[in-house]
Amino acid sequence: MGGFWQGSCVRGPGAGTGMIHTTRWTRGALCGVLLALVGTLGALAPTSTVPASAAARTSARDVFSGSTGKNGLDVSPNWAGYVVTGASVTTVSGGWIQPTATCAGKATQSAFWVGIDGFATTDPTVQQVGTDADCTKKTHKIAGGPSYYAWYEMYPGPLVPLSTSLYPVAPGDQLSASVTQEGASYKLDITDAGRWSYSTLQTPTTVPLDASGEWIVEAPTSCKATKCTPVPLTDFGTVDFTSASVGDLAITNSGLSPAKIEMAKNKKGTVLKASTSALTTTAGGFDVTWVGS
Repeated sequence: MGGFWQGSCVRGPGAGTGMIHTTRWTRGALCGVLLALVGTLGALAPTSTVPASAAARTSARDVFSGSTGKNGLDVSPNWAGYVVTGASVTTVSGGWIQPTATCAGKATQSAFWVGIDGFATTDPTVQQVGTDADCTKKTHKIAGGPSYYAWYEMYPGPLVPLSTSLYPVAPGDQLSASVTQEGASYKLDITDAGRWSYSTLQTPTTVPLDASGEWIVEAPTSCKATKCTPVPLTDFGTVDFTSASVGDLAITNSGLSPAKIEMAKNKKGTVLKASTSALTTTAGGFDVTWVGS
């Protein structure tokens, strides 16, 4: 989904090489289709089981431009959370409780993820895995409703949503995720405690810098021609992040210097969209709270 301040590219379901961890397969023609997809395109599930809001996603490539808002905080139009920078960030992990989307008839999106890269203006890639809580637009007499799903992305490649039938996500679920460099590739893992686990090994087409690790709530970006703006942020209430770590170190470790990011409509950070709490525990926990779209 991307980085910090300026974006482009249309996103949608994409292919990748992955490993599906599941104990049940469908039968008949559908099974044949699944097996063919796994063999040729990787672990991409049937598009019929992916929410329309995921298929319509656009790529949020907004790299940090050095904007500093109130109290010296980093401010972004589409990120809230924490970032750690360093000479070599090769493993990040963390967890969150999937929040509930409050929908009001408008199309909105919010994403929750962990990843490597995307913070520096020189970053050519972002390696990330997470979940969404989106709202569809009201059509005629049909009210817009919430949709929840998991995904991964190797920017500048497209978003790859996971099948909601094989990998369902619901409010209150305990998610944990990690991104780990393995040679020239990256292993992306996401687990919904007690329900399912997914892992994929991806090789980027551009060499990453491994210069930052992130734990982020994001408002994805919508692009028309060369103009890109964040979409309205879904009202997710508050999302609880836990165990944010770089390698074996919690981001509260004295050897790390985590930076807090506020999501705001302006670069001064006086009109917030999402606020980030202080780090609440030595284990690397914090909250992000929705303020406005």
